[in-house]
Amino acid sequence: MKPKELCETLYAEFGPQRWWPGETPFEVIVGAVLTQNTAWSNVEKAIANLKKAKLLTPTKLAHAPLSKIRAAIK
Repeated sequence: MKPKELCETLYAEFGPQRWWPGETPFEVIVGAVLTQNTAWSNVEKAIANLKKAKLLTPTKLAHAPLSKIRAAIK
């Protein structure tokens, strides 16, 4: 069986696995971006800080002062 066929068979049998941690699609995106430049443990802290600051939505993040975002993801 070729790799693509195997993936398709597994997907048909088990469906999406949601292996990337995140409560919302936007949280997954933010985590993916942040993990490009830091260890996952720091990404988890940054996401927790963004949630605490109520910034983990596209609109709120877009309108937040840069200083507040920097403080949350430091």
